Amino acid sequence: MSDAALETLVRELLLHRSEGLDAPQLGAFVDGWSSLLDLVRRSRLLLPQADEDEHALIAELVERIRAATAAALDEEAEL
Repeated sequence: MSDAALETLVRELLLHRSEGLDAPQLGAFVDGWSSLLDLVRRSRLLLPQADEDEHALIAELVERIRAATAAALDEEAEL
């Protein structure tokens, strides 16, 4: 998946899930989203049987999702 496609997907998920939330609820949602990414990033704990290449792929995907999230939130803040 290209970075542009991932950014579109993340933006749609964030906007869909956060629609209608007030500021405290939105903050809690974004914090939960970030916490989930932190959990997935710890793939060695979640998938100890996976090899190093798989852990590296998971880490790369998490970082790409973090970047797409930051881009989506920055774009939303500019509106």
